Amino acid sequence: MNNNNNNILEELKNKNILILGFARSGYKSALILNKLGINVTVNAADDLSNNEDALYLESLGVSIISGGHPIDLIDNVDLIIKNPGIPYKIEFLKEAINRNIEIITEVELASILYDYNILAITGTNGKTTTTTMLYEILKLENENVKLAGNIGYPAIEVAYDNRDNSSIVMEISSFQLNGVDKFRPHIATITNLGVSHLDYHNNVEEYHNIKKRIFKNQTEEDYLILNIKDKELYLEDDIKSKVIYYSTFNNKEAQAYVEDGILKYDGMNIFDVKKLSLPGEHNLENAITASLMAILENASVNSIQKVLYNFKGVKHRLQFLGTIDGIKYYNDSKATNPSSTLKALSGFDRNVILICGGQERSIDLSELESGFNVVKELISIGETKDTLYNLGLANDIPSHKCYNVEEATELATKLANKGDVILLSPACASWDQYKNFEVRGQEFIDTYNKIKKELI
Repeated sequence: MNNNNNNILEELKNKNILILGFARSGYKSALILNKLGINVTVNAADDLSNNEDALYLESLGVSIISGGHPIDLIDNVDLIIKNPGIPYKIEFLKEAINRNIEIITEVELASILYDYNILAITGTNGKTTTTTMLYEILKLENENVKLAGNIGYPAIEVAYDNRDNSSIVMEISSFQLNGVDKFRPHIATITNLGVSHLDYHNNVEEYHNIKKRIFKNQTEEDYLILNIKDKELYLEDDIKSKVIYYSTFNNKEAQAYVEDGILKYDGMNIFDVKKLSLPGEHNLENAITASLMAILENASVNSIQKVLYNFKGVKHRLQFLGTIDGIKYYNDSKATNPSSTLKALSGFDRNVILICGGQERSIDLSELESGFNVVKELISIGETKDTLYNLGLANDIPSHKCYNVEEATELATKLANKGDVILLSPACASWDQYKNFEVRGQEFIDTYNKIKKELI
């Protein structure tokens, strides 16, 4: 820590800090702040009386208040470090806002305590794939590079343990960006700006503005990577960083563009588009973004090509599971909005049996219609199953309703013929039936493995 960080640390020691929500980020935030000599209280809606991590924190002297959010807790709080998933609309946070109590996420905490080189990725779709591509490229160049953020490793944990001062690649969600003020990545990107999480954010404009916080503190010493097709979305923004636009076509207005099937940037041939291992325009965008961020970190073209030509995809993000009797199975459980499912469908030209549906979040699912030209049959599940079933029938697609992913996958296998694709791409959140999209995707994987085993 430099002197400024030490000053911030001393300021935190004089504050009454409340960590709202537990899970991994809450636990790690409490543990690390305790190690730094800062007094914290943890408050969670769930009952933590038998939680091993909570009991361990209590043994260190951390106060744990669980089973609800008592309003009188706010009386003795100067700063709230909030779990990203907790909406600001709950009464506890409304009251905290009324009292002008500062509310941040642990991403902000990590960035104000530590001055590491941060490469940050946000966007409606493509975050995880781009983040993973970039991390794997940089890992070939420097084995000490770190991975953090929305991808599963709390930023505060990674920053605290980063003794060698390595670069940190972060996937950042809108939930996390909603709680930042000073967060400043050296290299940032917004993969795209669609429509998502309107059950959490008030409207699309608010959602987009929160995403844009990723570059608000950047200076002319920093970089921002953007798709030139989205340029109009940023015309009103005061962007101080160096903007590098890219195009998936031969658009010479962009600094990076594809000419004769080759990505070109700054006089270099970066990669051959035809050799990319993942299908679809969206994955080309992800590959270009990761490449440009890697080049700015002085990665070699050889490392970029080695990763992108052999990249197998991210688990639950258009993950190819294998083939059974000539039928291909793809797990895209991380597709939690229509835009993401449309990107998955764009990677196929026909014969897709689509498994979709999940939590009802007042999102217009009719957006999916533009991708129905490749859908052979539709199987819907979850709270939105009736809406999606009717949408399929209205587009002359044979449609079916099932209870869950397992039942839907078994039905899809019965309906499929050789050459067909069975695609789990829900276009909806998972929380109506599953703890998270990973659990939903794992059910698809387990059912695939069961079907394959039965046929051996």
